[in-house]
Amino acid sequence: MSDYSPAPSSLPPGSLVSTYLRDSGGTGQELSILQQKNEVAEYCERHGLVLKEFYIDQARTGTTDVGRDDFHRMVNVFAQPNLRPDGLILWNLARFARDATDAAYYKAIFRKAGITIHSMTDPIPDGDFSLAIEALIDTVNQEKSRQTARDVKRALHSLARQGYSTGGTPPRCYIAEKVEISKRRDGTPRIVSRWIPNPELWELGKQAWELRAKGYSYAQIQEETQGKIYTTKNSWSTFFANESYLGIGKVGEERIPNHHEALVDQKTWDAVQKLRRPYQKKEKKQIDQHPRAIHQPSLLTSMIYCAECGSAMIHRNDGSSDWRSYACGRKNRRGARSCASRMVNARNIEIIILHIVLDQILTPDYFYSLQKSLQDRISNVDEIIAQEKVAQKELHKLNQAINNLLDAIEIQGTSSVRGRLEEREKEKKVLLGKLDMLKEKRTMASLSITPESLEVILKEWKNQVIEKLEVGNIIAARNILKSFILRIDASYTKIKIQYSYPLNNTHRDKAGVQLEDISLDIKKSNITDKEIHSIIELVPHLQKAPRKKSPWSPSPRDREIYQRHTEEKRTVRDLALEYKLSEKSIWGICTHVRKYIENIERDIPARDD
Repeated sequence: MSDYSPAPSSLPPGSLVSTYLRDSGGTGQELSILQQKNEVAEYCERHGLVLKEFYIDQARTGTTDVGRDDFHRMVNVFAQPNLRPDGLILWNLARFARDATDAAYYKAIFRKAGITIHSMTDPIPDGDFSLAIEALIDTVNQEKSRQTARDVKRALHSLARQGYSTGGTPPRCYIAEKVEISKRRDGTPRIVSRWIPNPELWELGKQAWELRAKGYSYAQIQEETQGKIYTTKNSWSTFFANESYLGIGKVGEERIPNHHEALVDQKTWDAVQKLRRPYQKKEKKQIDQHPRAIHQPSLLTSMIYCAECGSAMIHRNDGSSDWRSYACGRKNRRGARSCASRMVNARNIEIIILHIVLDQILTPDYFYSLQKSLQDRISNVDEIIAQEKVAQKELHKLNQAINNLLDAIEIQGTSSVRGRLEEREKEKKVLLGKLDMLKEKRTMASLSITPESLEVILKEWKNQVIEKLEVGNIIAARNILKSFILRIDASYTKIKIQYSYPLNNTHRDKAGVQLEDISLDIKKSNITDKEIHSIIELVPHLQKAPRKKSPWSPSPRDREIYQRHTEEKRTVRDLALEYKLSEKSIWGICTHVRKYIENIERDIPARDD
């Protein structure tokens, strides 16, 4: 404890402080957070500081602020005058950030708010040069992180060139064999692994390559290998594309031949790749070109998503009736247990969406009311621009982190690396959405358009949609709607619509002017019958086809039951026991047959009530 820097004069006894703790999740850091926590608590008690709250990020890198949830929670709390502490205690400055720009930026925000930042272990003297020395320490921490990354990459390349694995699960038909290559300084063994043939699957793997080279389908190969290599035929595509089976190891961009024993020879590999190549070169079909989309077009495809799991919803029509629906794509592919959502009546939701677009979104009064609401909340355009710059910076760092993770995966990365990549991709998606929102807010805050011009623009957009709907061109109408509707999250009872006014362009992937989301309860929708009929008249495919009811006639069994009940005077109970039906069913059969006979006698076509 005597080695720690004393508390600064700006934090006298009784000061309210918080602390931020972080570890990078590396080997040997299992107790790092606990040790930091104990030491900081003891330090605060020794100097009479009141420790208000711990902010903790475990297994998070300090080279970026992306993914550090508690760090951002701390930033948000410190922005509120009634919640911010007098000081922030750090174990060391590297725990706060290993990026010099991040460190300077956030510390400047905190200090401007009157918060004292103090490191327990970094030797920063008081005086005019304290900030300069602190900046130098931040730069050293950043360079140390880069040097560590370079050392790790160099070590991985060296291991791979010696034929050892750099981590991750071996491909199918291989197993990892542990090998001791040296001793650490403390005498413990340094263990690595190398890939060797799996005796249980090796011959089956060779057989799979030979069968594929002869043109066997994945289903046939799955049957021949008895499901021992893969439990589903869908996995064979990646199996036959993996260069590891040629004995090639990968570290970043470097490909290392003879890294391990090859499962397939070059001749067989080339034969299999010729079978794959025609499919690889095919361009991905556009959704509007799919035969099902041409013959059974839907108005909301590619815009509507499941509110339960976020998957794209698919349009369904079994062909036996005019009842259509939108169903969760995930549930359709993986089964009922994968998502709790229910099918949504396509006709009903299309009527609601068209009503919202034509009678609400594309009206001048609605546009101006939302514009005024947004402008009232946005008083400082410069603040929005500053937020955009911060978001751009975060996006740049996030892209760097994703590239580093991709490099790690190419080194035959572990499942944990893949998991972190998925997290980073999700973070990137959220950040891109945030950037779009900020751009749209800035556009809206500075937007100026005359009422006459706006009325002409909205009327033109509305006429384009109506024109396509009236002639039954659903695909063209959908493409126009995409200019306004960014996303629809739908469930059996609720709808949430994200929409945009494309005043700057006409393509939905570019920035428009996005305003408030519209959320409503389907069952409690305030759409009147008159509004519903006006929408239906515009759109032929929303009009219900008249139901054709074929005349009902009783079956021979039903005629026999009725005859035995009326002529032979058999009781309902006896007939139920004899025909193994319920008494209620017998009563129903006799009633339907009696009505049928009465209708025949009156020469009126019979029908089932």
